[in-house]
Amino acid sequence: MDKPNLDKDRKLLVETFKKSSKDLSNFLDDLLTEEEILDLAQRLKIAKAILGGKSYDEISESVGTSTATVSKIGQVLKYGKGGLEKVLGKKGGAKK
Repeated sequence: MDKPNLDKDRKLLVETFKKSSKDLSNFLDDLLTEEEILDLAQRLKIAKAILGGKSYDEISESVGTSTATVSKIGQVLKYGKGGLEKVLGKKGGAKK
């Protein structure tokens, strides 16, 4: 078995998601557990709320998570590669 390689494995995921776009829901159900799907969706909800200008406390309460989790996503928005903003259709930095 090949040693894990982040770049190659990321490329594999990206290419596979591109191919599965017509049946993405079933693909996700086969690939991820329910908990993983919920976790990813929670991250997206948090990112959208931060980009929408909500406070971390408001987001924590509405999403049902800790402010530490909200802060973690805020750090990704602030220092990450911009993928979330691009996919969510937002530009600019995160607001606290």
